[in-house]
Amino acid sequence: MAESAEHQFLSQCVTDVLSRMSKSRLYAYVEAERRKFDFACELRRDWSRPLVGQTLWSHTAGVDKDLRTMLLDPDAEICAYVARDTIKARRLLSEGMRDFRSSGAPVRPHRLRVFWVPNDFDADDETQRKFVSGMLEENVNRDILMNIVFGNLGPEDIRFFVRASGVAGLNIAVLHLLSTTREKYKSTKDISAALGVSASAVRERLLRLLGSGFASQFGGGALLVQVTTKGRVFLDFCGELQKQVMEGVFTDEMRHIMRLLELRYAPSAVRRSAGSMHLAGPFLTEVPEMVTGRLLVTISAAFERWDILFDDIDHVIWEPDEMRGSVVEAELNQLRLESEKY
Repeated sequence: MAESAEHQFLSQCVTDVLSRMSKSRLYAYVEAERRKFDFACELRRDWSRPLVGQTLWSHTAGVDKDLRTMLLDPDAEICAYVARDTIKARRLLSEGMRDFRSSGAPVRPHRLRVFWVPNDFDADDETQRKFVSGMLEENVNRDILMNIVFGNLGPEDIRFFVRASGVAGLNIAVLHLLSTTREKYKSTKDISAALGVSASAVRERLLRLLGSGFASQFGGGALLVQVTTKGRVFLDFCGELQKQVMEGVFTDEMRHIMRLLELRYAPSAVRRSAGSMHLAGPFLTEVPEMVTGRLLVTISAAFERWDILFDDIDHVIWEPDEMRGSVVEAELNQLRLESEKY
């Protein structure tokens, strides 16, 4: 049976959004063979994340088949479902997911991302096409990009990061050093020696990196710290932000990401931040323009003191293999399967 105009438009819309936003240079978009899916692609950021998707519009009875096709695909890391928002579709989707969780099948239902489209959408109406396209762009960017590909990077993470006072640029210098070091773990003493600052100052910055989610501890050890996907995305974002400020032109993609991160650029805020980096307070670290200004001053300070370049950062990515293939991982997988039943 031929696909409806709505079905075709919605299927193309998701991949168009992901392809367009890859111009931000924060991830790479690669087309993939559709196979049995309505759309498919590959999102490359640290690791490759294959995305497959189905669109539900006219044939509500196909919900169960769509779920099985996506969730039983062994390679899919992200399963995107664009669906017509009806009571029947929501009920069938809820029942289908409940069956999956109770079946005990190792399908990781959390991979599924559902994007509801108004029931009365008419693809022949240009105004409606523009509205639905914008709605999907917003939801796909927030759910797939920010929450998955970008490691759940959010506005509060950046605000927490720029609240640091003291030596300007040290927090981002520590993050950059950890993200580019060839040693799997680096001690506080090593970091302080490399940057020429006190160990206590480094410890304070490490706590801030952990609090913002830009770094993580392994096993609770104070020295076993690694940079997260969120932290690497943040560093690359800093590089793109600095570059576009210097060029005097923001791309649409950067503007959109800045809006999602609640950042706004104002030259006067940068100048004001430059003279107040030793301070902290609501105005300095909560107002979007001041947060952006403080971040830009932090980037500049790291370059001026430690010659750190934020363009094309050579990240060293360590896979979390400490538990992979171990009895601990097997037990964790079993716990996840049990928890997904409830």
